[in-house]
Amino acid sequence: MADDATSSTKWDIPEGEFCIFGTVYAYPDKADALEAVYTETTRLAQAETGIVYYCLARDRDDPSVFQFFERYKNQKAFEEHNSQPIIQKLLNEDKYIKDVTAKFMKPIGLESG
Repeated sequence: MADDATSSTKWDIPEGEFCIFGTVYAYPDKADALEAVYTETTRLAQAETGIVYYCLARDRDDPSVFQFFERYKNQKAFEEHNSQPIIQKLLNEDKYIKDVTAKFMKPIGLESG
């Protein structure tokens, strides 16, 4: 997973401001620990100037599933967020996350570019 998760060239990221939403599938025995990490990443994201919106939520029906919705000013902001030590540790350790699905989209009402 580490190679896929850290390479922004793999994804079709829109120019300018964009959103990313998706699902994280945690190893069931690591879901509580992952929630603790996500609590910290959410706190840290509040200070990142390139993040417009950052939300992580845990599924009530399946506690090993997390949903995320993030909005960034640009690709550079996304890359800066992903370069944070806590995010790199999360992405590079095959400890918490089984799989991730993600979709990048342009918010409605924003001009392209």
